[in-house]
Amino acid sequence: MESGIERELGGVIGGVRSKTYYHTVKIKVVGNIWSVTAGFCPTLSVAAILGRIGFFDNYRITFNPEYEPPGMEIEKVNRA
Repeated sequence: MESGIERELGGVIGGVRSKTYYHTVKIKVVGNIWSVTAGFCPTLSVAAILGRIGFFDNYRITFNPEYEPPGMEIEKVNRA
């Protein structure tokens, strides 16, 4: 984990700030494989977190709570 790009993270973790290590990973969502940047932090309550840089700035995510279970759509944003 510590071989990634190191930065500090705050706001979504307990405490003030904590070291976070960023790696390019591939995730599979609804049959599609996406290459994204994920931050790994030992003080997070989950294994990793996707953020605005590398994921939400490149993809449009639409959550649809009308169905059970709720669904979502993911779409690549085409930048000029």
